Formats: sequence, structure tokens, C-alpha cells
Amino acid sequence: ETGSFFWHWHPEVELTLVTEGVIEYHVNGSVFILKEGQALFGNANSLHSGNMVEGQDCHYISITFDPRLVYGYENSLIYEKYILPVINSAVEYQIFDPNSTSERSALQLMLQIFEIQENGQDNELCTIQLLLQFWNILFKDVGWNSDSDSLQRLNHNQARLQIMMQYIHEHYAEEITL
Repeated sequence: ETGSFFWHWHPEVELTLVTEGVIEYHVNGSVFILKEGQALFGNANSLHSGNMVEGQDCHYISITFDPRLVYGYENSLIYEKYILPVINSAVEYQIFDPNSTSERSALQLMLQIFEIQENGQDNELCTIQLLLQFWNILFKDVGWNSDSDSLQRLNHNQARLQIMMQYIHEHYAEEITL
């Protein structure tokens, strides 16, 4: 209705796949124009928003999930080796393009996950299997080394912004001053 979704964050990771048109997508300080067929992986706790481009509507699917679906329980081998390096990295997002063979596979998996969810069938195990396949591609294709200094700066600045936004959200009906 508003042509946008407002700034927000959550502890889950999010996959957004553009199925028609284009969307201007913001992640922390970065702005992208995602076109039909492209997708974005948004890391946990990344501040993000999106809006129309030049008033043109678009369609996208969004899959938001807790990485716990992939790793099962904290301190498991999967958690330590494959999940923690991703969610603790300085990488806030990853764009997937259909022109790349490995990325095309990830995009197909996103579509399959969405179709399973849309059908409303009892296919939780299939969904988890597809998420594991997706995470495997994600993990292999992106450099998940964390630069601890830049990650700490990012987390500090993001935390400050989130505190301010939360305050405004809770007190918007009141007079807010500096």
C-alpha cells in the first residue's frame, strides 16, 4: 500500500527473491536495485528496508527463518563450523544473480522453499532439507572471514541506531526531543 516496507531488523536471516519488476533494497548503509530473478540474503540483525523504484510495483517473495532450523542446537558441529561464521561475519548481505551457475541453484532452492510453504502441505522436513542445501551454497560461495574490528564498529553503530528506532517506535505518540 505504501510502496515500501520500513526499516526493521530481526534475529532471523531473510531471503528476498524478486519475481517481477525491481525493488530498491537497503541493508544498513548499502542500497541495491534488485531486478526480477535476483535475490538477497540478509544476515541476522541487519537493518533493512525496501521501496518501489520510480513508482513501479514489484513482486517478491520473502523467506525469514531462524538459522536454528539448519543447525539444530547451539554448539553443535554444524553451528560452530557453518552457521556461526556466517551470522558473526561482517557480511551483512549476499546478492544472488541468475547469471551465475551456483547462484542459480540457490535461487531455485528459494523458489522450491516458497512453493512448499505456499502449498501449505506438511513438508517441514523438505523445507529444512532445502534450507540445508541453500546454506551449503551460501557458505561455499561467500568469504565469511570476520574482521573483528569492523564487525565491532558495525555492531556498535547498528545497536545505537536500533535503540533509537525502538525508542521512537515506543514513544511516537509523545513529544520526542533530543
